[in-house]
Amino acid sequence: MLVTTSDSGQHITALNASAERLGFSPGMALADARAIHPTLQVAHADLPGDERALLRLALWCQCFSPFTRADAPDGVSLDITGCAHLFGGEEKLLETLAERLARFGLTARLAIAPTLGAAWGLARHASTPRLIVERETLHRNLAPLPVAALRLEETTLSALDKLGLKHIGDLLGKPRAPLVARFGAFALRRLDEALGQEEESFCPLSPQVFHSVQYRFAEPVVTQDAVGVVIERLARDLCAELERAGKGARRVELRLFRVDGWFEALPLATSTATRDPRHLARLLSERLDRIEDRAGFGFEAASLGAFQVEPLAARQEDLENETSAATRGDVAPLLDRLVNRFGAQNVTRALPYESHVPERAFRCASVLEPVKHHDWQAHARIVQDGAAFARPLFLFAVPEPVTALAEVPDGPPTRFEWRRMAHRVARAEGPERIAPEWWLAPAGASRKTRDYYRVEDEAGRRFWLYRDGLYERGEEMPQWFIHGVFA
Repeated sequence: MLVTTSDSGQHITALNASAERLGFSPGMALADARAIHPTLQVAHADLPGDERALLRLALWCQCFSPFTRADAPDGVSLDITGCAHLFGGEEKLLETLAERLARFGLTARLAIAPTLGAAWGLARHASTPRLIVERETLHRNLAPLPVAALRLEETTLSALDKLGLKHIGDLLGKPRAPLVARFGAFALRRLDEALGQEEESFCPLSPQVFHSVQYRFAEPVVTQDAVGVVIERLARDLCAELERAGKGARRVELRLFRVDGWFEALPLATSTATRDPRHLARLLSERLDRIEDRAGFGFEAASLGAFQVEPLAARQEDLENETSAATRGDVAPLLDRLVNRFGAQNVTRALPYESHVPERAFRCASVLEPVKHHDWQAHARIVQDGAAFARPLFLFAVPEPVTALAEVPDGPPTRFEWRRMAHRVARAEGPERIAPEWWLAPAGASRKTRDYYRVEDEAGRRFWLYRDGLYERGEEMPQWFIHGVFA
């Protein structure tokens, strides 16, 4: 017997069949129970652990349907629309599910009904532990159930009981206006949902799978080589389905279902939409070492689903052989492998950002982030206000200080020293004046105006220097920095 402690004392939350035969029930105070039977054996309930176990059970049930959810504190709901025929029909699915749960040591009450509300109530309050109800007999099967089968609040249940409305059948055919006035619209909505007269949304644990393929093993598999063969087959079948739909996958997930009721998931995201089975299989196979020691007694089933897809047009390949990614100049497979090994946050690309300050004129984004094609030349013209003052491709992450001499205080440098090497300026172009974006500057950043110069020394090397601050503004003594070099 399990008990929980609250401000009102200790109460029973779960008990076995022997305790039920003695007349105990959930919600009874522990003091009252001990007064009846002093030798009761009790233990404190682990409510967070129960929630985690129920979530794991709901995830395991996804081998019967991709749409499952946990109904705390003691239930799991499955949307088996379009899934029952895969198991030989609803009766066979119910039988298989009951056998598997019994194998885990779980006692379950199962019900299949046309509506979620009816299935919830029948599973908990029907006279038989296993039941399948058709739409034609829905009213007849729900009528004898207690009103608690409608998922109502305790206050509403207590009010209904005081009026003698103890069963769902007592509500059928009654005038709706007085019921709504006394018990609220929620009670009638629950009744309509159970009877199928009002739609009820079902929010599963996992997002909707647009395309999915499954494979069941005749015998449990343990080795990575065997799993790799299954991955190749799943990837081939999934890509064939995507090709028929004219789609490409951006996010897929491999699930390997263990014989002990749990599963291992390997999510995968790609930088561009793809339906290349060899590419997907290679990426997934490279991740198998993450579950090397978690196979348990083996995997009995596997599924591969595409959770995010995009339109992907067909590509004409060579007549002699398939065009390789290297020949097409496609770096997406390489980026996917780098992400697979180092993580999405460590493989980034530079994207234009609307800012005139050079170090803020771009942002780094993961290669997995979907982006549109950007014209960097147009971006450069915009941030330079159409001027021809080109910026270097190589910028320092942090501008480096230099010692510079100029003929006039606000003129270009004639000589500067950088990294203990002196450079005499042969040509200079500028300035390009950039004012700071004070509303975006981080704390401690310089808020002075910059004058940028493109200079070339006597050896032909070109640099991008700027003076931080203006003499005429009476600020601190301006300093010179080098921000980049030209190729």
